[in-house]
Amino acid sequence: MNELDTLNVELSGTNLIEASAVTGKTYAIACLYLRLLIEKGLTPDRILVVTFTEAATEELRGRIRSRIREALHVFAGTATDDPFLRALSANTNGRGPGRDAAVDILNRAISAFDTASIFTIHAFCLRALQDNAFESGSLYDTELVTDPSRLVQETVDDFWRMKFFGDREPLLKAVLGEKCSPETFAAFAGKMLQNPKVKILPDLGARDEAAVRRDCRESFEEVRKCWKERRAEIVHLLENDTGLSRNEKTYRKDLLPPLFDGMDAFTGGDNPCDLFFGFGKFCTSGIIKGKKPTGTAPRHPFFDACERLKQLVEERLLLLKWELLEFCRERLPLRKREANIRFFSDLLNDLHAALYGVSGDALARCLRDRYQAALIDEFQDTDPVQYDIFHALFHRPETPLFLIGDPKQAIYSFRGADIFAYMEASRRVDRDRLFTLTSNWRSTPALLRAFNTLFDNGRKPFIFDEIPYHPISSGKPEPGTVLILKGNDGAPLQVWTVPTGEGGKPLGVGTASDAVQVSVAAEIARLMGEGASGRACIEERGNGRVTERPITPGDIAVIVRSHRQAGLIQEALRGAGIPSVMRSDETIFATREA
Repeated sequence: MNELDTLNVELSGTNLIEASAVTGKTYAIACLYLRLLIEKGLTPDRILVVTFTEAATEELRGRIRSRIREALHVFAGTATDDPFLRALSANTNGRGPGRDAAVDILNRAISAFDTASIFTIHAFCLRALQDNAFESGSLYDTELVTDPSRLVQETVDDFWRMKFFGDREPLLKAVLGEKCSPETFAAFAGKMLQNPKVKILPDLGARDEAAVRRDCRESFEEVRKCWKERRAEIVHLLENDTGLSRNEKTYRKDLLPPLFDGMDAFTGGDNPCDLFFGFGKFCTSGIIKGKKPTGTAPRHPFFDACERLKQLVEERLLLLKWELLEFCRERLPLRKREANIRFFSDLLNDLHAALYGVSGDALARCLRDRYQAALIDEFQDTDPVQYDIFHALFHRPETPLFLIGDPKQAIYSFRGADIFAYMEASRRVDRDRLFTLTSNWRSTPALLRAFNTLFDNGRKPFIFDEIPYHPISSGKPEPGTVLILKGNDGAPLQVWTVPTGEGGKPLGVGTASDAVQVSVAAEIARLMGEGASGRACIEERGNGRVTERPITPGDIAVIVRSHRQAGLIQEALRGAGIPSVMRSDETIFATREA
């Protein structure tokens, strides 16, 4: 990849910028925005900037507005230490309109900045659909519903009644046995419907439900016949075969009679789908799983017949989920259209469908006329639907499209983010349009060298070839603030390991968690003690001066995975007499003190 040169990169075509943490991503976006204003003559409403969250949108809006003001001062003659603004105002790349024209452009941009097109992805889709209702086939004055759960649940309830009303469906017991309910079905459907491209594999669309029912019945009759005719030899085999393990989870002899009773009841009934608890121990896969490590699994036609029946029942359950999704995909849009409402997920799906529908070209032309350049932030958190939208709109040689993100930070999989969408975008971008930012502006050089050593090891730390690790260097000539531990090598990156328990056995989760909390609190207490004795201090450098001060609790951050873990760490710190504060969305009235 090429190092991004914000002053000279071409403002055209599709460009992908991989920006590791704290490498000046927002700064780069603001620089590109300035050039689009000055060199392309675009107004703020014509430059589309998209990011993932509302908080990030507000931050970008503030940073870009401040950057325009800063540039205006520089073009008006104010001195600056910013090398980009110095070069831009001097027109060193030869693409600017001249200083006076640039001042006029920036003044107008500041005045019109309230119209800037800086949106979350959902806000952009909503605006695109509302402003182009005719081209997108959208209804006017559609209500945006933030919580789709009620309507999804009502639709699933209709499906449940249609399938199981009157307790006539043999599959009902299997469904309940899998702890399925209208509520769990609604949760499943709600998640799957967020992405119209989601498929259940294997694809059972061509599988006839009647054929599956028939196969289940035939397989059940085979199991029933074999058990009736060969019960004694099957029981003898399971009780006496030397290859089977005999512990409490497998085939211990005193646990076998209830299994045989269960098979008697099952084969004496008439429901092929009412598989009892323990049925899997009669299946070939269960037999293999339950054999001794060095034993040989016994074989019998009955085990194969049970395996076949189990697979068919599982296929019926899978087919039921497939039918559920198809039912919801058909009925839910009708319900929403009747009520003239739209979900947040519909914003993306509706725009995607419109762009790839019969009037898609007309809609794309309208949106390209409206937005003549696009900067897509946090692109690693996109999904295939979002990527398809941006590709349809802006993947053109003359249109500036910058996709900015870091695949190493792809964190929103629970919201449908798909790292493979990022990788597909990377493959479609010309090699000379792949850029990276490699100067870290916050961490110390020593810590960055440690990270480079850890990740740049040729072992694909991020699994995929499309996600390489680019070594990071410090963007600062010298660190401004450094932790000094006198008499200690102060290795910037240290890894603690939790010792094993007795006999080399791993510790339980609770025991290991307690050990971590105690160790963290003890280490912080040690640092506080070292600070009090002058052996641990913060060295601050700036303006040619170096000062030292003792380390304090406010200099230390503990990063955890959950609020629960944060509370446990805080309890441990409180026990060590160390004050702390915790960032949380918990109300103050829910605290122990209240």
